[in-house]
Amino acid sequence: MDTQKLLRNTLIFGTIAFMAAFIALTVNSLSQITSTRTAELTDQVVAGKRTWQFKNCQDCHTLYGIGGYWAPELTKEASRRDASFLTSWIGDPQVLKPDTTMPNQNLTNQQVLDLVAFLQWVDKTNTNDWPPTPLELSPTGTSTSTGLSGAMLFQQLGCSACHMINGQGASGPGPDLSHIGSQPYDNLPNTPAFLNSWIQDPKAEKPDTIMPTIPMTDAQRQALVDYLTSLT
Repeated sequence: MDTQKLLRNTLIFGTIAFMAAFIALTVNSLSQITSTRTAELTDQVVAGKRTWQFKNCQDCHTLYGIGGYWAPELTKEASRRDASFLTSWIGDPQVLKPDTTMPNQNLTNQQVLDLVAFLQWVDKTNTNDWPPTPLELSPTGTSTSTGLSGAMLFQQLGCSACHMINGQGASGPGPDLSHIGSQPYDNLPNTPAFLNSWIQDPKAEKPDTIMPTIPMTDAQRQALVDYLTSLT
């Protein structure tokens, strides 16, 4: 009888101790969640999300890895493309790239702006460094001055969505860069100094260009310049 009572008390107090520990750990975890994990929701962002769903954008694109795989992943697209480019592309993709497979969704100007605001909101979400950085399969194009691979950066930063190099990438709206190191494009210099300035702020060098400013560090930009100038 005493043994049964001991076992019962052990079970009861053990359960209470376990539940207390579980509650304490839960409270501690919740206390570490901050409001900075996601950007503030606005009415425009909500409207953009509705447009995204109404037009079934997820059938071709993914956000946070969820959706279709026919077209690019867009979780961090607003970091790679500025608002001007996104607005023009979403408004009428064929104007920027006539042979693109992306259809014109016939959106109103407001819907386009709402969708851009939604993509910018998604971009600001703390995703714990997701999507992951692609693994480098080859050291081709590694900069001697930075140690970074310009060839890999060209892919990671989404440059191949507009440019082609040696038959790989898009045939527009940007020029084929297969020989940019030896053949200037559109009467623009192809010196390392100019290419560095161009990548840093394209519109400062050519106000009517459709090329967006893509955020990157000085080392990344230099590695990309070293790679491009090697393409002869």
